[in-house]
Amino acid sequence: MKILLVEDNPLIVSAIEREGESKQIHTEHATDGWDAIEKLENDDYSAIVIDADIPRHSGFGVLTYLREEVGDLGNVVVMTSSDRHFDECVNVVRKTDEISELARAVFMVCGVRE
Repeated sequence: MKILLVEDNPLIVSAIEREGESKQIHTEHATDGWDAIEKLENDDYSAIVIDADIPRHSGFGVLTYLREEVGDLGNVVVMTSSDRHFDECVNVVRKTDEISELARAVFMVCGVRE
């Protein structure tokens, strides 16, 4: 399994990458929306884990791109600390202060069990 992680916080990136490694999941990283779109145009991913508030084209912008260009959002997990309502086609994981909890929740929502 290969996921695209779109996140600009290095602590969160590190925690999710470590959790992925422990489950033999390859994680590719993008730091902003434009980088994510470029990677999505050039590769296939089993899941996309995206921060709603990334720089240079928000997570919402990337989801709009996916919906318009690809049609099917596939397995998408949006990480957020806001109360904004999300499309029912995506899974939402609330960001918490406990980063390891966030990492475990991301993979659980992706369908990866311990």
